[in-house]
Amino acid sequence: MDFQLVSGRPGVTDYLVFTTSFMHNNIFYKAALAETISWEGLLTGSYDVLLQSGKGTQRLTLIQEGNRWRAGDEIEQIGVIQQEVVDILGEVINEVARKVPLVEN
Repeated sequence: MDFQLVSGRPGVTDYLVFTTSFMHNNIFYKAALAETISWEGLLTGSYDVLLQSGKGTQRLTLIQEGNRWRAGDEIEQIGVIQQEVVDILGEVINEVARKVPLVEN
């Protein structure tokens, strides 16, 4: 699966932010994913996702539990996302995280 990293400002911690696209059940999806950062500036271990398809746009949070990912229960999430799509997004998160270690300047 292809992805494109979004880089941060020079001289600061570059949190993981990227975009990706994929097909699932004959539906084309585009997604922007970003590591969730708390109000204190700390990583939470989850990812904020903006997911678009021909069926509309969803905003959700992905939470890792063990080696599986699940969608969060936030109010902003519209509709119910298929676990298969969550699994695909989780796979790309794991792939990107392996290829691009967190870099602090």
